[in-house]
Amino acid sequence: MNNMRTLSTLFLSLTLSVSLFAQGESVALRVGKIVQPDGRTMENATVLVENGRISAVGGVDLELPFDVLLREFPDATLFPGFCEVQTSSGTDRANENVPVAPFLNVKDSIDPVAYFYEDELRGGTVAIGVIPGNNCVIGGLGRVVAPSGMTVEAMTLSSDMGMKIAFGPKSRWNRGAQLAELRESIDNLNRDLKKLGKGLVEKGARESDLRSVDEEVEEKQDDGDSLDNAGGYIRFGEDYEGKELISEEDVSETQRGLVDILNGDHRLWLWTPTPTDIVHARAWLANHGLEDSAVFVVTAQAWKAASELKEAGRPVALSGGLWHIERDPMTWEEKKTFAPKAFLDAGVAVAISSNKSRLGPDRLAYQAATCVREGMSRREAMAAVTSLPAAAWGLGDRIGRIAEGRDGSFVLLDGDPLDIRSRVLGVWVKGARVYDRSTDERLQRLEEGRQK
Repeated sequence: MNNMRTLSTLFLSLTLSVSLFAQGESVALRVGKIVQPDGRTMENATVLVENGRISAVGGVDLELPFDVLLREFPDATLFPGFCEVQTSSGTDRANENVPVAPFLNVKDSIDPVAYFYEDELRGGTVAIGVIPGNNCVIGGLGRVVAPSGMTVEAMTLSSDMGMKIAFGPKSRWNRGAQLAELRESIDNLNRDLKKLGKGLVEKGARESDLRSVDEEVEEKQDDGDSLDNAGGYIRFGEDYEGKELISEEDVSETQRGLVDILNGDHRLWLWTPTPTDIVHARAWLANHGLEDSAVFVVTAQAWKAASELKEAGRPVALSGGLWHIERDPMTWEEKKTFAPKAFLDAGVAVAISSNKSRLGPDRLAYQAATCVREGMSRREAMAAVTSLPAAAWGLGDRIGRIAEGRDGSFVLLDGDPLDIRSRVLGVWVKGARVYDRSTDERLQRLEEGRQK
């Protein structure tokens, strides 16, 4: 029994050590070229990663610590890697049946061993914004993850990507019902909070009366959990009786998420597929004083409301196809508008998602290359799949560029990042190599079959 306990303890210690090491490794890479999203390149470059962060970028003469492993790839290109701005892929379910669910967290539905994450590594993706889908009113909390790790915690880059709120109607709902459900959820919350505040005032009065006659009163104790039992939790809306007494612990678990939204504690990912939805969302944000919290998730047809989005001045993420196609009602002739360029011409830079329903657009490299073909500059196209998603997550100072102080996350390729013929040779996340093409068994089996 003692031997078994010793072995178990040793195994646990080794496992924890490996896990901690993988979270922030140290390595140096010497490559033929570094390609940055803004188009700048550096020939014969060396990148030093220490404890998961890039500590130096230089040439072949960059001085390296004696205990850091140097790996050389003289014919390869190093690139910061692609960022998938928002998706519900890689989860066991995009949305629950209940329409208003601010208490949900995508952490509970992420499947770390889903093929989706493995496939994203093959495509050179280093960060993914996973958030509940659009078939909801309030969907729940998302998080930014790396497409590698055996647990959700090991994958996580940011645990608070933000909350999904849909202004575009749920399946089989109309827009009126969608907005009414959102208003009703807030009205019900305010009603319950006012009732709670009044109850706390009355409770305080009763306790004061008891103290006045020297009766014992049970004091509120810190129960040691993560919830704050101090008053002042409700910071939004008008004042009412007992508002200042309400603590986080007093509010029901199902309503805390909605309070956090209205307090302005979360970034809000607003599903606004049409121009009309954008107008409604802006009005709702203004009514609740949340204009600075929004990220607008739109479809191609929303380019017609580009002026609204420019005025809002908030990040925009384009979901689905890149073209808006409409027909002339008289001639029935198709008119195609390339939405990313139309947005850009109106002064709105958009982050672009991949489109998993089609082969080709399911890769961010393909999406960015298409943008270049349709008239956007290389810098603008690259930003749409690297730095703009990172900025929308609030991680613009960590990922999306190879520079000192950034995460040691990048992709090694045998060619240009936007060349469809280029292959991903390896992916590093925080200094740990999480993908190696030479040991990708599933890919090797596919290639063997193709050769036969």
